[in-house]
Amino acid sequence: MKNRLYTLNHYWFAPISPLRLAILRIATGCFSLWYLLDRYGMLQRLSKSDAALFEPVGLANLLAGPLSPEVFQMVLLATIGLNIAYVLGWKFRWTGPTFSIGLLFFMSYRNSWSMIYHNYNSLVITIFALGLVASADALSLDRMNRSSPTPKANWRYGWPVKLICACTLAAYFLSGLAKVFGDLAWSWIDGSAMRSQIAVDALRKEMLGGTGTALFEWLYPHTTLFFMLGFGALILELGAPLVLLHKRLTAVWVVLTLSMHWGIYLIMGIDFPYHTSGLIFLSFFELEKTWSAVQQIFNPREKAMYS
Repeated sequence: MKNRLYTLNHYWFAPISPLRLAILRIATGCFSLWYLLDRYGMLQRLSKSDAALFEPVGLANLLAGPLSPEVFQMVLLATIGLNIAYVLGWKFRWTGPTFSIGLLFFMSYRNSWSMIYHNYNSLVITIFALGLVASADALSLDRMNRSSPTPKANWRYGWPVKLICACTLAAYFLSGLAKVFGDLAWSWIDGSAMRSQIAVDALRKEMLGGTGTALFEWLYPHTTLFFMLGFGALILELGAPLVLLHKRLTAVWVVLTLSMHWGIYLIMGIDFPYHTSGLIFLSFFELEKTWSAVQQIFNPREKAMYS
């Protein structure tokens, strides 16, 4: 029992460089900023929708009704401003938690209209975790204003990374459970559920004036391929927690899962940018080593500062 507790403690509280948290902060912050700016016009139009379409979820349940377009614009601009502060690591002790909670509220409000978009849940959870811990102890304006050297690897930078990894894997595991406990249940294993779902999506697009992908038209008659795709997707999702057992298994799982998301895009034309970009998997890798290697290229005489 003691050995198991020691192994768990060694894994969960492993010392990690603050640089990894900083890179995760900047990467996720840049993505969320792109999301807000890219959809700025659409979000403003959304705020002017009929109030009868508003069905609050998450933190939006705290509202008595939808925000007025004017108030929504102020909230959107404030979220963008806090997002920039989050990326820069400015006054992070205050802006980090405020942006984390603000983004959670904003995405809850966004999902309170039309339909719930689950594909950004992991992004929101990751930013929420990063905003509440010391993610600005490296590569930040806060660090530039301090005379003390950047802290070395420590367990207090390690457990937030492990938490983000665990939350990411849990999201995939829950997705797998939703499949097997849903109406289609274990028909996902033989690929028939995936085949019919993709066919419905293609038919819907045709009826609404769009077109299905050429790759799906070629794949549709090949039931064996759909069996491989359906069975593989279920294994990747239900087996996600096993990734915590070994680093090599992590790398294999990441490559296969990233391929799955690109397959969804190529077959169905559905793009999950946070997933297909690979940003959702960054926490699984030793980013500080890559940063040190880049530093060595541009500053060959300077030794790596982080371990």
